[in-house]
Amino acid sequence: MAPIHHLMAHFPVALLFLALLIILIRAFFDTPAIRRIEGVLPLLLILGVAGGMATFVTGLFIWPNEAITSSPMGRNKLLMAAWMLAAWSVVTLLRLRGGPALWGQEGRWPLVLMSLIGGVLLATTGTLGGYLLGSPSRFSDGLRAMGWDVYHTYFAPNWALGVAVVLALVIIGIGFTRNPTNN
Repeated sequence: MAPIHHLMAHFPVALLFLALLIILIRAFFDTPAIRRIEGVLPLLLILGVAGGMATFVTGLFIWPNEAITSSPMGRNKLLMAAWMLAAWSVVTLLRLRGGPALWGQEGRWPLVLMSLIGGVLLATTGTLGGYLLGSPSRFSDGLRAMGWDVYHTYFAPNWALGVAVVLALVIIGIGFTRNPTNN
């Protein structure tokens, strides 16, 4: 199962980083060519998130739960992968809900912000996966410069996680109740 997971991991990484690039370009430029390229964004996001979920599930089969949860690196990998999937799922929902009209409204900025967060989480998740395979990356130097050593568990208090979940649900709820034709 491990080789399948390692092969699968590269597809969502490529798809979601390409989606990030398209989002950033489309947020700042509006030409017919860029609008045509942006038309593939929903497919990239759906395939990237679906591939990320499949990769996450296969990753759970590689090591026993006891092994992955007893290792600080393993816990960090699970945490970052879950957050990354959540961020890209929100980006996907925002784009699908807003449609192409999203780019003409103020709605583009939450999409840009969430995709940047998703991109950082994706890079962090990939870096941790590389460490677990014995292949560290230079991205971890940036994490270390920000004060996080990847060999130690990143802790967030339970109350902070609870607040984050509640805020995410409120934001998603507002998004679904808001009429996209009204500003």
